[in-house]
Amino acid sequence: AAVEGGIGISVLVMSLAAAANLTLSSSDKKRELKLNSTLVLVRPDIEVDPIWGEYAEEARKSWAEKSKETSNSSSSSSSLQSSCGSFGLGRLFPSAHASKEDMRYRKDSDIIKADASELPMREKVFLLVTRILNDKMSLPGYLYRHLILKHKRRIMFGDEGGIDDSTEKSSERSSRQDAHGVIKHVTATLLEVRPGLASSPTMTELSASAVEVLVFGELYDDVFKEIIRQTEEKDDSLLAKVKKLQQKCGEGCLTLEGSDEVTSVSQSAIKALQSIPQAHTPTDKLFYCVEFLEYVSEHFSSLFKGKCIDADTLLIMVCQHVVAAHIHHLHAEVAFIEEFSRDEQLLSGKEGYALITLQASLHYLDSLDELPSDISPNNSEIDTE
Repeated sequence: AAVEGGIGISVLVMSLAAAANLTLSSSDKKRELKLNSTLVLVRPDIEVDPIWGEYAEEARKSWAEKSKETSNSSSSSSSLQSSCGSFGLGRLFPSAHASKEDMRYRKDSDIIKADASELPMREKVFLLVTRILNDKMSLPGYLYRHLILKHKRRIMFGDEGGIDDSTEKSSERSSRQDAHGVIKHVTATLLEVRPGLASSPTMTELSASAVEVLVFGELYDDVFKEIIRQTEEKDDSLLAKVKKLQQKCGEGCLTLEGSDEVTSVSQSAIKALQSIPQAHTPTDKLFYCVEFLEYVSEHFSSLFKGKCIDADTLLIMVCQHVVAAHIHHLHAEVAFIEEFSRDEQLLSGKEGYALITLQASLHYLDSLDELPSDISPNNSEIDTE
Protein backbone atom coordinates (compact mmCIF):
# COMPACT_ATOMS: atom_id res chain seq x y z
CA ALA A 1 0.00 0.00 0.00
CA ALA A 2 1.20 3.49 -0.79
CA VAL A 3 1.83 5.97 1.99
CA GLU A 4 1.09 9.65 1.46
CA GLY A 5 3.84 12.18 2.26
CA GLY A 6 4.20 13.86 4.86
CA ILE A 7 4.52 10.79 6.85
CA GLY A 8 3.11 10.52 10.37
CA ILE A 9 5.29 8.55 12.76
CA SER A 10 2.63 5.93 13.56
CA VAL A 11 1.96 5.36 9.85
CA LEU A 12 5.68 5.16 9.16
CA VAL A 13 6.27 2.55 11.86
CA MET A 14 3.24 0.42 10.94
CA SER A 15 4.43 0.42 7.32
CA LEU A 16 7.95 -0.59 8.32
CA ALA A 17 6.74 -3.42 10.56
CA ALA A 18 4.49 -4.74 7.79
CA ALA A 19 7.17 -4.49 5.09
CA ALA A 20 9.75 -6.22 7.28
CA ASN A 21 7.23 -8.95 8.12
CA LEU A 22 8.03 -8.37 11.79
CA THR A 23 6.16 -10.87 13.94
CA LEU A 24 4.49 -9.05 16.79
CA SER A 25 3.19 -11.93 18.84
CA SER A 26 4.12 -13.15 22.27
CA SER A 27 5.67 -16.47 23.18
CA ASP A 28 7.03 -18.08 26.35
CA LYS A 29 8.42 -15.50 28.78
CA LYS A 30 7.01 -12.73 26.55
CA ARG A 31 4.04 -10.44 26.90
CA GLU A 32 2.29 -7.99 24.60
CA LEU A 33 2.17 -4.21 25.03
CA LYS A 34 -0.40 -2.45 22.84
CA LEU A 35 0.81 0.84 21.38
CA ASN A 36 -2.35 1.38 19.34
CA SER A 37 -5.13 -0.68 17.76
CA THR A 38 -2.68 -2.14 15.23
CA LEU A 39 0.82 -2.13 16.72
CA VAL A 40 1.75 -4.50 19.52
CA LEU A 41 5.18 -4.45 21.09
CA VAL A 42 6.44 -7.77 22.45
CA ARG A 43 8.17 -7.37 25.81
CA PRO A 44 10.22 -9.80 27.90
CA ASP A 45 8.34 -11.06 30.94
CA ILE A 46 10.87 -10.32 33.66
CA GLU A 47 10.98 -12.56 36.72
CA VAL A 48 13.02 -11.15 39.61
CA ASP A 49 14.86 -13.80 41.58
CA PRO A 50 13.28 -14.05 45.08
CA ILE A 51 16.77 -14.13 46.57
CA TRP A 52 16.98 -10.37 46.00
CA GLY A 53 14.11 -9.95 48.43
CA GLU A 54 16.22 -11.85 50.97
CA TYR A 55 19.22 -9.64 50.23
CA ALA A 56 17.08 -6.53 50.70
CA GLU A 57 15.77 -7.80 54.05
CA GLU A 58 19.33 -8.65 55.08
CA ALA A 59 20.36 -5.06 54.28
CA ARG A 60 17.43 -3.63 56.26
CA LYS A 61 18.35 -5.64 59.38
CA SER A 62 22.00 -4.69 59.10
CA TRP A 63 21.08 -1.00 58.67
CA ALA A 64 18.73 -1.12 61.67
CA GLU A 65 21.47 -2.60 63.88
CA LYS A 66 24.02 0.00 62.77
CA SER A 67 21.49 2.80 63.27
CA LYS A 68 20.78 1.54 66.79
CA GLU A 69 24.50 1.48 67.59
CA THR A 70 24.88 5.03 66.27
CA SER A 71 21.87 6.17 68.28
CA ASN A 72 23.25 4.63 71.49
CA SER A 73 26.61 6.23 70.85
CA SER A 74 24.90 9.56 70.26
CA SER A 75 22.92 9.21 73.52
CA SER A 76 26.12 8.56 75.48
CA SER A 77 27.70 11.59 73.88
CA SER A 78 24.67 13.72 74.81
CA SER A 79 24.84 12.57 78.45
CA LEU A 80 28.50 13.49 78.59
CA GLN A 81 27.74 16.93 77.17
CA SER A 82 24.98 17.45 79.77
CA SER A 83 27.34 16.60 82.62
CA CYS A 84 29.82 19.12 81.25
CA GLY A 85 27.17 21.75 80.66
CA SER A 86 27.87 23.69 83.85
CA PHE A 87 31.40 24.29 82.58
CA GLY A 88 30.16 25.41 79.16
CA LEU A 89 31.94 22.52 77.41
CA GLY A 90 28.74 21.17 75.85
CA ARG A 91 28.77 23.90 73.27
CA LEU A 92 32.24 22.86 72.16
CA PHE A 93 31.07 19.32 71.42
CA PRO A 94 27.68 19.47 69.58
CA SER A 95 26.03 16.16 68.71
CA ALA A 96 27.65 14.91 65.49
CA HIS A 97 24.67 12.66 64.79
CA ALA A 98 22.17 15.50 65.14
CA SER A 99 24.20 17.88 62.99
CA LYS A 100 24.55 15.32 60.19
CA GLU A 101 20.83 14.63 60.33
CA ASP A 102 20.01 18.32 60.21
CA MET A 103 22.44 18.88 57.37
CA ARG A 104 20.95 16.05 55.30
CA TYR A 105 17.41 17.44 55.56
CA ARG A 106 18.65 20.98 54.99
CA LYS A 107 20.18 19.85 51.68
CA ASP A 108 16.92 18.12 50.71
CA SER A 109 15.03 21.30 51.49
CA ASP A 110 17.39 23.39 49.36
CA ILE A 111 16.83 21.11 46.37
CA ILE A 112 13.04 20.99 46.77
CA LYS A 113 12.64 24.74 47.30
CA ALA A 114 14.78 25.69 44.29
CA ASP A 115 12.80 27.68 41.74
CA ALA A 116 11.69 25.74 38.64
CA SER A 117 13.36 28.32 36.40
CA GLU A 118 16.79 27.58 37.89
CA LEU A 119 16.28 23.87 38.54
CA PRO A 120 13.71 21.90 36.45
CA MET A 121 11.73 19.14 38.15
CA ARG A 122 13.71 16.38 36.39
CA GLU A 123 16.94 17.85 37.75
CA LYS A 124 15.45 18.27 41.22
CA VAL A 125 14.37 14.64 41.42
CA PHE A 126 17.69 13.40 40.07
CA LEU A 127 19.70 15.46 42.58
CA LEU A 128 17.46 14.37 45.44
CA VAL A 129 17.63 10.67 44.54
CA THR A 130 21.38 10.89 44.01
CA ARG A 131 21.87 12.54 47.39
CA ILE A 132 19.71 9.94 49.17
CA LEU A 133 21.39 6.92 47.56
CA ASN A 134 24.86 8.36 48.13
CA ASP A 135 24.06 8.79 51.83
CA LYS A 136 25.25 5.56 53.44
CA MET A 137 23.46 6.53 56.65
CA SER A 138 20.04 6.41 54.97
CA LEU A 139 18.18 3.12 54.50
CA PRO A 140 17.92 3.49 50.68
CA GLY A 141 21.63 4.43 50.47
CA TYR A 142 22.71 1.54 52.68
CA LEU A 143 20.53 -0.96 50.80
CA TYR A 144 21.78 0.41 47.44
CA ARG A 145 25.41 -0.24 48.38
CA HIS A 146 24.59 -3.64 49.82
CA LEU A 147 22.80 -4.84 46.66
CA ILE A 148 25.41 -3.43 44.27
CA LEU A 149 28.09 -5.38 46.14
CA LYS A 150 25.93 -8.51 46.04
CA HIS A 151 25.54 -8.15 42.26
CA LYS A 152 29.29 -7.80 41.74
CA ARG A 153 30.00 -10.71 44.06
CA ARG A 154 27.58 -12.97 42.17
CA ILE A 155 29.27 -12.06 38.89
CA MET A 156 32.73 -12.76 40.28
CA PHE A 157 31.97 -15.88 42.29
CA GLY A 158 28.49 -17.03 41.22
CA ASP A 159 27.64 -17.57 44.87
CA GLU A 160 24.53 -17.21 47.02
CA GLY A 161 22.27 -19.49 44.95
CA GLY A 162 19.10 -18.23 43.19
CA ILE A 163 16.37 -19.55 40.93
CA ASP A 164 17.38 -22.22 38.42
CA ASP A 165 21.01 -21.36 39.15
CA SER A 166 22.28 -24.58 37.63
CA THR A 167 20.65 -24.14 34.21
CA GLU A 168 22.66 -22.87 31.27
CA LYS A 169 19.90 -20.45 30.24
CA SER A 170 19.84 -18.86 33.70
CA SER A 171 23.61 -18.46 33.61
CA GLU A 172 23.41 -16.65 30.25
CA ARG A 173 21.04 -14.06 31.75
CA SER A 174 22.34 -13.92 35.32
CA SER A 175 23.77 -10.39 35.22
CA ARG A 176 20.58 -8.94 33.69
CA GLN A 177 18.35 -10.92 36.00
CA ASP A 178 20.29 -9.68 39.01
CA ALA A 179 20.26 -6.08 37.75
CA HIS A 180 16.45 -6.22 37.71
CA GLY A 181 16.57 -7.34 41.35
CA VAL A 182 18.80 -4.43 42.34
CA ILE A 183 16.67 -1.85 40.50
CA LYS A 184 13.39 -3.21 41.89
CA HIS A 185 14.37 -3.24 45.55
CA VAL A 186 16.36 0.01 45.55
CA THR A 187 13.46 1.83 43.87
CA ALA A 188 10.87 0.30 46.20
CA THR A 189 12.88 1.22 49.31
CA LEU A 190 13.48 4.75 48.06
CA LEU A 191 9.76 5.34 47.44
CA GLU A 192 8.88 3.77 50.79
CA VAL A 193 11.21 6.08 52.71
CA ARG A 194 10.43 9.13 50.58
CA PRO A 195 6.75 8.73 49.54
CA GLY A 196 6.80 12.23 48.05
CA LEU A 197 8.86 10.83 45.19
CA ALA A 198 5.84 8.66 44.30
CA SER A 199 3.26 11.43 44.69
CA SER A 200 2.33 11.28 41.00
CA PRO A 201 3.02 9.02 38.00
CA THR A 202 5.44 11.64 36.65
CA MET A 203 7.36 11.84 39.94
CA THR A 204 7.51 8.04 40.16
CA GLU A 205 8.82 7.81 36.60
CA LEU A 206 11.47 10.49 37.23
CA SER A 207 12.53 8.75 40.44
CA ALA A 208 12.79 5.36 38.73
CA SER A 209 14.87 6.88 35.93
CA ALA A 210 17.22 8.47 38.48
CA VAL A 211 17.69 5.13 40.23
CA GLU A 212 18.56 3.52 36.88
CA VAL A 213 21.24 6.14 36.19
CA LEU A 214 22.98 5.31 39.47
CA VAL A 215 22.54 1.53 39.24
CA PHE A 216 23.76 1.31 35.64
CA GLY A 217 26.61 3.64 36.54
CA GLU A 218 27.85 0.65 38.57
CA LEU A 219 26.53 -2.34 36.60
CA TYR A 220 26.26 -1.31 32.94
CA ASP A 221 29.53 -2.82 31.70
CA ASP A 222 28.79 -6.25 33.20
CA VAL A 223 25.20 -6.27 31.97
CA PHE A 224 26.03 -5.08 28.45
CA LYS A 225 28.92 -7.53 28.03
CA GLU A 226 26.48 -10.34 28.83
CA ILE A 227 24.05 -9.07 26.16
CA ILE A 228 26.86 -8.71 23.61
CA ARG A 229 27.73 -12.38 24.10
CA GLN A 230 24.12 -13.31 23.38
CA THR A 231 23.77 -11.15 20.23
CA GLU A 232 27.35 -11.53 18.99
CA GLU A 233 26.48 -13.88 16.13
CA LYS A 234 23.80 -11.57 14.71
CA ASP A 235 25.94 -8.45 15.09
CA ASP A 236 28.96 -10.09 13.45
CA SER A 237 26.77 -11.36 10.61
CA LEU A 238 25.32 -7.88 9.97
CA LEU A 239 28.74 -6.23 10.02
CA ALA A 240 30.03 -8.85 7.56
CA LYS A 241 27.11 -8.12 5.21
CA VAL A 242 27.80 -4.39 5.43
CA LYS A 243 31.49 -4.94 4.68
CA LYS A 244 30.61 -7.08 1.67
CA LEU A 245 28.17 -4.40 0.43
CA GLN A 246 30.86 -1.77 0.85
CA GLN A 247 33.27 -3.81 -1.24
CA LYS A 248 30.62 -4.39 -3.89
CA CYS A 249 29.74 -0.70 -4.14
CA GLY A 250 33.34 0.46 -4.07
CA GLU A 251 35.51 1.65 -1.21
CA GLY A 252 34.05 4.61 0.68
CA CYS A 253 30.49 4.28 -0.57
CA LEU A 254 29.28 3.99 3.02
CA THR A 255 31.33 6.94 4.25
CA LEU A 256 28.94 9.84 4.57
CA GLU A 257 31.12 12.58 6.01
CA GLY A 258 31.79 15.40 3.59
CA SER A 259 29.44 14.06 0.92
CA ASP A 260 27.05 16.52 -0.69
CA GLU A 261 25.51 13.94 -2.99
CA VAL A 262 23.71 11.82 -0.42
CA THR A 263 19.97 12.50 -0.53
CA SER A 264 18.56 9.17 0.63
CA VAL A 265 19.73 9.53 4.25
CA SER A 266 19.55 12.14 6.98
CA GLN A 267 22.89 13.05 8.57
CA SER A 268 21.04 14.05 11.76
CA ALA A 269 19.36 10.63 11.93
CA ILE A 270 22.74 8.93 11.48
CA LYS A 271 24.24 10.95 14.35
CA ALA A 272 21.29 10.11 16.59
CA LEU A 273 21.78 6.39 15.93
CA GLN A 274 25.52 6.64 16.57
CA SER A 275 24.82 8.28 19.93
CA ILE A 276 22.97 5.22 21.29
CA PRO A 277 26.12 3.31 22.38
CA GLN A 278 27.29 6.34 24.37
CA ALA A 279 24.15 6.17 26.55
CA HIS A 280 24.16 3.74 29.48
CA THR A 281 20.53 3.74 30.59
CA PRO A 282 17.36 2.62 28.78
CA THR A 283 15.94 6.14 29.15
CA ASP A 284 18.91 7.77 27.43
CA LYS A 285 19.13 5.12 24.72
CA LEU A 286 15.41 5.57 24.00
CA PHE A 287 15.94 9.32 23.78
CA TYR A 288 18.33 8.84 20.85
CA CYS A 289 16.03 6.23 19.28
CA VAL A 290 13.20 8.79 19.32
CA GLU A 291 15.53 11.43 17.85
CA PHE A 292 16.41 8.99 15.08
CA LEU A 293 12.74 8.27 14.35
CA GLU A 294 11.85 11.97 14.31
CA TYR A 295 14.70 12.85 11.95
CA VAL A 296 13.82 9.95 9.65
CA SER A 297 10.14 10.94 9.58
CA GLU A 298 11.04 14.57 8.91
CA HIS A 299 13.51 13.56 6.21
CA PHE A 300 11.00 11.33 4.42
CA SER A 301 8.29 13.96 4.62
CA SER A 302 10.49 16.57 2.93
CA LEU A 303 11.92 14.09 0.41
CA PHE A 304 8.56 12.70 -0.74
CA LYS A 305 6.36 15.75 -0.25
CA GLY A 306 3.20 15.45 -2.35
CA LYS A 307 4.12 11.94 -3.55
CA CYS A 308 3.13 8.41 -2.66
CA ILE A 309 5.70 5.88 -1.53
CA ASP A 310 5.25 2.23 -0.72
CA ALA A 311 6.19 0.57 2.54
CA ASP A 312 9.03 -1.40 0.96
CA THR A 313 10.74 1.84 -0.08
CA LEU A 314 10.36 3.22 3.43
CA LEU A 315 11.92 0.09 4.87
CA ILE A 316 14.86 0.25 2.45
CA MET A 317 15.53 3.86 3.36
CA VAL A 318 15.43 3.24 7.11
CA CYS A 319 17.80 0.31 6.59
CA GLN A 320 20.12 2.64 4.67
CA HIS A 321 20.42 4.70 7.86
CA VAL A 322 21.10 1.59 9.96
CA VAL A 323 23.78 0.43 7.51
CA ALA A 324 25.38 3.88 7.26
CA ALA A 325 25.51 4.32 11.06
CA HIS A 326 27.75 1.21 11.24
CA ILE A 327 27.10 0.46 14.92
CA HIS A 328 29.09 -2.56 16.06
CA HIS A 329 26.60 -3.96 18.56
CA LEU A 330 23.23 -2.67 17.38
CA HIS A 331 21.43 -5.93 18.18
CA ALA A 332 22.84 -5.70 21.72
CA GLU A 333 21.71 -2.07 22.00
CA VAL A 334 18.16 -2.99 20.99
CA ALA A 335 18.19 -6.01 23.32
CA PHE A 336 19.24 -3.78 26.24
CA ILE A 337 16.39 -1.37 25.50
CA GLU A 338 13.91 -4.26 25.21
CA GLU A 339 15.13 -5.69 28.50
CA PHE A 340 15.20 -2.64 30.73
CA SER A 341 12.70 -0.10 29.34
CA ARG A 342 9.61 0.25 31.50
CA ASP A 343 6.13 -0.10 30.00
CA GLU A 344 5.36 3.46 31.09
CA GLN A 345 8.26 4.74 28.98
CA LEU A 346 7.21 2.84 25.86
CA LEU A 347 3.59 3.97 26.17
CA SER A 348 4.30 7.62 27.04
CA GLY A 349 5.00 8.90 23.52
CA LYS A 350 7.15 7.95 20.56
CA GLU A 351 9.46 5.61 22.47
CA GLY A 352 7.54 2.44 21.63
CA TYR A 353 7.36 3.40 17.94
CA ALA A 354 11.10 4.13 17.92
CA LEU A 355 11.90 0.70 19.32
CA ILE A 356 9.70 -1.06 16.74
CA THR A 357 11.44 0.91 13.96
CA LEU A 358 14.81 -0.53 14.93
CA GLN A 359 13.36 -4.01 15.52
CA ALA A 360 11.77 -4.05 12.05
CA SER A 361 14.94 -2.81 10.36
CA LEU A 362 17.15 -5.39 12.04
CA HIS A 363 14.62 -8.15 11.40
CA TYR A 364 14.66 -7.34 7.69
CA LEU A 365 18.46 -7.04 7.46
CA ASP A 366 18.91 -10.32 9.35
CA SER A 367 16.57 -12.10 6.95
CA LEU A 368 18.78 -11.29 3.94
CA ASP A 369 21.66 -13.54 2.96
CA GLU A 370 23.27 -10.58 1.21
CA LEU A 371 22.48 -6.86 1.35
CA PRO A 372 21.19 -5.56 -2.02
CA SER A 373 22.82 -2.52 -3.61
CA ASP A 374 19.79 -0.30 -2.97
CA ILE A 375 20.51 -0.49 0.78
CA SER A 376 23.77 1.37 0.19
CA PRO A 377 23.19 4.89 1.60
CA ASN A 378 24.76 6.45 -1.52
CA ASN A 379 22.17 4.81 -3.73
CA SER A 380 20.34 7.48 -5.67
CA GLU A 381 18.16 5.33 -7.85
CA ILE A 382 15.13 5.16 -5.54
CA ASP A 383 12.09 6.14 -7.54
CA THR A 384 10.26 9.04 -5.91
CA GLU A 385 7.68 9.44 -8.64
